[in-house]
Amino acid sequence: MDYTPFAEIEIESSNSRNADGSEALRFFSSVAPPQPIKPRIIDPVREKFYEMRKLASVRPFARNSSELFYRQAKFMEDFRDDYDGNAKFNMYYPCYQNMGYEYLRTYFTWRTKVRDGDIQPTSLSYIYLYIYELLSGIGTCDPADGLKKLLALWNDVSFKKPGVEKYLPKWLKDYHIFYILPDSFSDFVEKNNMQKYFSLSLLFDESAENKLEIWNSISGYDVTNSKFYKDGNEQLLNDCFSAVYHAVQGFCIKRNTRLEDLLVYSVSRRSPWQPFKQALFDSRIKQPDREIKINEFERYYCKNGQWTANLPVYYSSQKDFVGYIIKKTEACLRNSTGYKYKLVAEMKSGSKPFRELQRPAAKRAELDKVIEKAVTDFYNEQNRTVVTVDYTNLARIREEALETQGSLIVEDDLGANLQDRGTVHLSCSDIKQYENAELRNKTDEPSPCLAAPESPPLTLSFADGWKALKNALTDVERQALSLALQENADIKTFATNNGLMLEVLADSINEKATDFIGDSLLEIDDVVVLYDEYRVNVEALCKIL
Repeated sequence: MDYTPFAEIEIESSNSRNADGSEALRFFSSVAPPQPIKPRIIDPVREKFYEMRKLASVRPFARNSSELFYRQAKFMEDFRDDYDGNAKFNMYYPCYQNMGYEYLRTYFTWRTKVRDGDIQPTSLSYIYLYIYELLSGIGTCDPADGLKKLLALWNDVSFKKPGVEKYLPKWLKDYHIFYILPDSFSDFVEKNNMQKYFSLSLLFDESAENKLEIWNSISGYDVTNSKFYKDGNEQLLNDCFSAVYHAVQGFCIKRNTRLEDLLVYSVSRRSPWQPFKQALFDSRIKQPDREIKINEFERYYCKNGQWTANLPVYYSSQKDFVGYIIKKTEACLRNSTGYKYKLVAEMKSGSKPFRELQRPAAKRAELDKVIEKAVTDFYNEQNRTVVTVDYTNLARIREEALETQGSLIVEDDLGANLQDRGTVHLSCSDIKQYENAELRNKTDEPSPCLAAPESPPLTLSFADGWKALKNALTDVERQALSLALQENADIKTFATNNGLMLEVLADSINEKATDFIGDSLLEIDDVVVLYDEYRVNVEALCKIL
């Protein structure tokens, strides 16, 4: 027989058959007395949120998230709040429907301050929600006003919120394509200094000034991490790369191709295009039929409210090719400036962009020569010394020369030659020589060079500097200048055979040239090079010799 536990309950019977109510309630003494039902306090903000959420019940199986967001955003477009709380919020594709009471109040309070010009730090998901609204024209007067508000947000929080920097530039470009705005997309980019975010669209824009920054953003070699770049050569490299860019353009034209063809493989056929990808967007604004051209390879078309696009298809090795051009430019510029650390630029074998160039066996070597020449020409032009004459000072120079004329009167050893020459033009070194001679004349025997002349006076002037330079040069220096006129002349061996160092010989010539004509004649590197602008003068001087 199974044993089943049980309990017995005994209830005392009342002496009276009809027990009063108080006697019955003694078994329920722990129950609280009933309270009166108070009327529900109505929260207008909560009621507003309820009304917004009811929109989700309209066409629940036909709508999508973007459509629901747009309908709810229009409903809440003018709502303002002043909530004291600050609920942190993190959601992928944030939308009103999935936000609790505290999140909604925190967001609309933050949005109210933003609209009043006070952009406070907040959760990234709130920022995205506000951007979604602006992209759909919520809270804006027109597309231009929406763009202004997007830029205000960008300029304030972009670098504090990396996620905004990742997506907002792409949406700003789509904004210029989707909406009709007063300024072109290229003008917008230049005005707001956003070239690095749209490198592929601006690669071949001739008006872009900072080409190095644009090309470097798609390069496999980041020049901004280079020691040479960081040692104060940013502007020099940028200017030099612009010269290389135009030189490579010319190189391609000579081979019946274009620089663009070295990077762009083809252009896609028209295919459907969706604006503002990765954002909740479902604008109901009707778009007119039109065509938007970003560049030669990138075009967008709107027809009957449907968007299509032709987009460029780039070579997969474009980063290597662009990186090679930038690195080669820097390597050549390091050599030209005599930088202590050298750089070697190498290209991965089989780079597809090179196949667009003709003469395959020579294409790489020829491109190298083009870059090397462009860098050399740029650097020489940057360091070329230009001597200018201020003719307004000539009258003053003549007056000062006349004042010192008495102290500069000497007798020419050649006598008759002096009579024929009339006026002799002296350099600063000549003046110093005569001053020393005059000093010796006061202490020693009279110098025949300083005897009282009866011949025409010597007047200080630089107008005849080349003739004075001719007289100041030694035979060795004159022969060295003659050699400099010849291509591939071995001036170093010539200097060694005459017991001189190449640098000493060239410095001596440059020093005298500076005294008489105000500029150097020779550039000293591994070899001695005569400046092109003085070649004609030196040829004339050597003929006189």
